Amino acid sequence: MRTITPAPRVDWNRVLLALRAEGYSLHDVSTFTGIPRSTLTSWQAGSTPGHQDGETLIKFWSETTQLPRETLPAAAALGNGARIYANRA
Repeated sequence: MRTITPAPRVDWNRVLLALRAEGYSLHDVSTFTGIPRSTLTSWQAGSTPGHQDGETLIKFWSETTQLPRETLPAAAALGNGARIYANRA
């Protein structure tokens, strides 16, 4: 059996910032995906979505940006467990 390299952690804040750059507010993202705005806000702050909601947001991001999921913003890999967040505008 082969060892699998874990997928990089998605930087959900940067995903939402990319959607904002495309002209979508959190309200818009919530309307299109059915994910509550309060949930999206918690992801910006560092919470991790459940699988189904995460996949829904990835699909919306991919269709909006016309980028493949392989180019999703990845969280910085830090050995001490600290997180780095982009400045929110």
